[in-house]
Amino acid sequence: MPLSFVVMAYNQERYIADAVAAAFAQDHPDLEIVLTDDCSTDATFAIMQDMASAYTGPHRIILNRNDPNLGLIGHVNRLFSLATSDYLIYAAGDDISEPHRARAIAEVIARDRPLLIHSNVTDMDEAGVPFEKQRERTRHEALEAKNLPELARAMSHALGASCAWHRDLYDRFGPITETGLYEDQVFLFRARLIGTASYIDDRLLRYRRGIGISFGSKNDALKKLNIDIAILRQRTLDCQKVAPDRADILKSLRKKLDKRLAERDALIAGASPEA
Repeated sequence: MPLSFVVMAYNQERYIADAVAAAFAQDHPDLEIVLTDDCSTDATFAIMQDMASAYTGPHRIILNRNDPNLGLIGHVNRLFSLATSDYLIYAAGDDISEPHRARAIAEVIARDRPLLIHSNVTDMDEAGVPFEKQRERTRHEALEAKNLPELARAMSHALGASCAWHRDLYDRFGPITETGLYEDQVFLFRARLIGTASYIDDRLLRYRRGIGISFGSKNDALKKLNIDIAILRQRTLDCQKVAPDRADILKSLRKKLDKRLAERDALIAGASPEA
């Protein structure tokens, strides 16, 4: 089964060599590796370029550098024109995939044909040292139990760093048009709207916690509200495009969006939003 393994990076010169080496070490036999940099201002792309030039293994290598910088969402949209396979395995430039990650994902694809696959991860610190105590993740169980109107208004979705996507999540919906959000909160909803998602309870990725861009919004109430508003708007557009008859989902999204807009207005005005 042909798969695309996409290493996406921006200003991650401290970590990118480990991410690329992990991609090269994948033991799935039919793999193209896409190394793509979003116009980094440090040595990230030079490291990717050098490693690609020196690579002599079995995988096909595609090397890309965006110019100009596209930003996170623009870069995610770009991935679908760079990769050639139906399924794209996403790898951030600061994480490390286990050698069997692509193979494990391929096995689930062959069995279930989901549109999105996500997995458990090993949490590690900035230096790459695994935490002594690892979290037991149950979020996927809660997500699977939600119906579509409930899922539409849920802000906590699949861990994007662990995901693989079918290109229908792009081809049928078009590019993500809202900015200031994260792709994981878009693609799981899209997958469930037109198909299924699968979870692998295997720690297929070593996940560096506390340094990615998503961590910067956790303690910024206004930024978090703006992210939630962008997510809800994108989901509304996606539902209107592929399931315009699902009035129940659209009503659920409208109610949640109105609530978040009111909370943002109250925060900006310096008042506490109603409970």
